[in-house]
Amino acid sequence: MGRCGENFISVLDNDDISVFCAFDKDYNIFRAKAHKENVFAHLGFESIDTCVFMNQIHSNYVQIYNHNTENFSCDGLITSYRNLALCVLSADCLPLLLWHKSGIIAALHSGREGSFGNILGVCVEAICEKNPHLNTDGFHLFIMPGICGRDYEIDGEILDFAKIYFSQFLNKKRLDLKALVKSQAQDLGIQKITDLGICTYEDKKFYSYRLDKNPKRFASVIVLKEK
Repeated sequence: MGRCGENFISVLDNDDISVFCAFDKDYNIFRAKAHKENVFAHLGFESIDTCVFMNQIHSNYVQIYNHNTENFSCDGLITSYRNLALCVLSADCLPLLLWHKSGIIAALHSGREGSFGNILGVCVEAICEKNPHLNTDGFHLFIMPGICGRDYEIDGEILDFAKIYFSQFLNKKRLDLKALVKSQAQDLGIQKITDLGICTYEDKKFYSYRLDKNPKRFASVIVLKEK
């Protein structure tokens, strides 16, 4: 079970893992670096030694975390390191957090480009390539706060593209990225899906670029705990 506070939502916090969202400040200041400190200690998450933030580039590019890397220009990170927090910055795009019970986690920034490019599928393929005997039914997907289909309107070439390839997730000009990601997850054999059901456009606790062009970002975080 998780726990909640005024400035965070904890989805899962047990002996194995922490999955949470922090929205008490602009976490964009930590972008693109591994910080050898626990930037979430003030929220009560103690089992973190390092926090890794990506330089998110609106792609479906996923990396396996390497402690020698200094700049993480990608939209997905995978690791089996413990006490290392993988963090997604967002303000409408979907943060996807993935946990396999064998001890593997991933953090994905699944905006429109990432969702169209099936970044979740790219991530699972990368994990299974390194772990060929892994069962996909061991994955648990967490869909953190992001814009909902009724508030995400697209037009022009993007709408034309969506009509051709993703029409089942369109309602006139409105695109449901969460439904698209859930469909991709099910195609991958992921059955355990937790959707927080929070729309960043409607819930004023969260930054929303669509609502007011806000440059600030909140953080969605996943960390494996030391055994």
